[in-house]
Amino acid sequence: MPRSEARIFFCPRFHVNFYHSYRGDTADEQGFGKDIRIIGSILDDLDRLWDEGLAIHCAWDFDNVFSLGQMIPQHAPDILKRIGKRVSEGLDEIHVMSWNNGLLSAHTTEEFNLAIGWALKAPDGSGNLDVFSACTSIVRPQECMVTPSQLKLYRQLGIETLSVYYSAIPFNGFGSFIPKLPLEKRYNPLLLEDPGTGGSLRLLPAINQGDLAEYGMSARRMLKSIHRQLARTDTPTDLIVLLDMDADDTFWNGMVPAPLGFAVPTFAGFHRMIKSIANLPFVAFTKPSEYLASHKNVGTIRIGQDMADGAFDGFASWAEKYENLTLWAKISQARDYWDAARQWVIEAKGLPASAAEDFNQWSAALPKELHALAIQAIFTRLRVLSTTHFGLSAPVMNVHRLAIAIELGDTAIEQAKRLLDGVKVTFSPPSSVASDVYMINPQGLAAPWTSSSLTIDTQPDGRIVVDANHPEGPMTITVNGPWVQHGRHLQHSAGIRICKSDTWCMNGIIPLGADTNGNAQRVVWERNLMLDQKNGALSIDSTIAYPYTAHRGYGKIKAKRLQRTWDARWKQLAPFEIVAFQDLSLATKITVWKQDFNGAISSYRLDYYAWGSNQFLASINNHVTPCWLALSDGTKGILIAQNKKNLHGFAFCPLRQVIIGETQRITMNPFGTYWGPQYTYPCAVSGLGRTAALLTAEHLFPSAPSWEGKTVDFSLMVAMYQGDCPPQALLEQAEAFSRAGDPV
Repeated sequence: MPRSEARIFFCPRFHVNFYHSYRGDTADEQGFGKDIRIIGSILDDLDRLWDEGLAIHCAWDFDNVFSLGQMIPQHAPDILKRIGKRVSEGLDEIHVMSWNNGLLSAHTTEEFNLAIGWALKAPDGSGNLDVFSACTSIVRPQECMVTPSQLKLYRQLGIETLSVYYSAIPFNGFGSFIPKLPLEKRYNPLLLEDPGTGGSLRLLPAINQGDLAEYGMSARRMLKSIHRQLARTDTPTDLIVLLDMDADDTFWNGMVPAPLGFAVPTFAGFHRMIKSIANLPFVAFTKPSEYLASHKNVGTIRIGQDMADGAFDGFASWAEKYENLTLWAKISQARDYWDAARQWVIEAKGLPASAAEDFNQWSAALPKELHALAIQAIFTRLRVLSTTHFGLSAPVMNVHRLAIAIELGDTAIEQAKRLLDGVKVTFSPPSSVASDVYMINPQGLAAPWTSSSLTIDTQPDGRIVVDANHPEGPMTITVNGPWVQHGRHLQHSAGIRICKSDTWCMNGIIPLGADTNGNAQRVVWERNLMLDQKNGALSIDSTIAYPYTAHRGYGKIKAKRLQRTWDARWKQLAPFEIVAFQDLSLATKITVWKQDFNGAISSYRLDYYAWGSNQFLASINNHVTPCWLALSDGTKGILIAQNKKNLHGFAFCPLRQVIIGETQRITMNPFGTYWGPQYTYPCAVSGLGRTAALLTAEHLFPSAPSWEGKTVDFSLMVAMYQGDCPPQALLEQAEAFSRAGDPV
């Protein structure tokens, strides 16, 4: 392409979701009134630009069940009418998000198929094609949540392109997972491949307002800089800059006072931003689908991580608050009843095993009343699985939103249990079932997978040293005594008592000083450890009680919106921190092994430090964890599994990587929460956008305050193994350990 013909296409995309974790359900500024106001302003600006001779093309994505199906039609029907008119006239287009605003990475295949399928056509009439005249095959998943095995699932549902952030600020999709993309790849479609399953999807990177801030708070300056870089390339090509942000973001309405808009037009409202770039001769406006139709992929990337745009580019924001785990337990219990009912029907009717992934196939065998109940039950559970119920809001959730989530979770359990009871009455037990209680998951431990022997050495400071005497060579890990950060410094365990009999029992406290009345405050903990020499594993039951502390340091405006206060002195919690690798050469790449809720086993490398000068990765949580998580240095590894009878989560184990010189230290923090500096990114320019994000972002706060005053019980299995990927027999053992607490 001649240099003079290369253009930069610019497209705004508005993410519409009236259902907030940090605001309530009222049509005012404390609820979704802000959304109505700002979206109305955007549409007014678009009309004004049209009158001025500028046809600006935009993309919109919606959650369906809450916003598109309920709140907008009831409170702002004019918004739908105006956007619908722009879509029907070919000015704008609709992208898919998910019907339930869903925590998609933690969906089962069946749930995922419904969440994406209903986003197009839904039983309640809230699908994109139920409301608008057309919808693209581009998906912009809620909070950039993607697990690699879902690339194939998207394709099966007719989705051709995935669009997530590649950003310079801590609101990112995959910017820290790969080497820096050259200009032509950063702003063009790529092929995204899952290295595990081989599935692939087109990937269209997006940016946010923080990337504009990187260029001196100016979209015009950014586009001119990109154009200069483009002119210096050997083969100039078209680029697309997809600016994606929440439709309720103040940015669209203007973040600087109107009198200063001439100086910072990009941050003075949508109209002024567009006017500031529209006269650039190399800038054009288009819809993403039209650009994709006329431009080929310019490269291929492979990503093994589970993506999310929360703190530390992972699941920290949705997985590590105390409320997240209690709510997940309700989803998990509802799933257990549901899975049992579904399997009963499949076996009783002789359906293929693949029917478990297709709700319509197996539920068609249900009589009318049970079929209606099944739809009601899955409808409820998918609503519970909204990311809003887990909350980007930090450090705690809005009280009203949390109450709704808990109520929906209880309802999901009740409906799924009624479905199971109805199925057992309606259908004869499958021939393989000897009793009237159908257990779909194995109980007890699998066959031994290793001939190693384990030894434990307990230390006076609360540490546990575990040695595995494998035939191929010894292995050692250390479990630290519980610690917390309350205030500026870490508080470690004291007053430790150890008793040894058939099990090892340890207990102690973490002193936190005195409250305002002079009363001593402390964390109280207990661990019971048992060696399973037959199966080569260590099982742990642990209880830890965090005290109530005075609420200090919280923001009053934010507290008003959340309808609660908190103690901001809580920063980090580590009830069972495992030092997996200590003083390991940086040349040795650690692999994280994980299994998603579709059953796919995949992995990724802990090599983020190479793509952004991150010498201290305070928290890494890019792995959903139905049952287990494993780390390996290629020759030996450690696996931990969670038991569902107590506290458990969909991403229960953040990691930490500390690099000192040419060595690294890797720790695992099950049922804990790390905090520290956010990542730096290879595509950063000035650092101004990152600084602005750190100062203004709602979600970049520790989750530790949510654990204040809570008493927690959890059970873990820890095993060490030889090799890279954990052996199949060990995975079966971990699955059995995890499922032993099922209520079904």
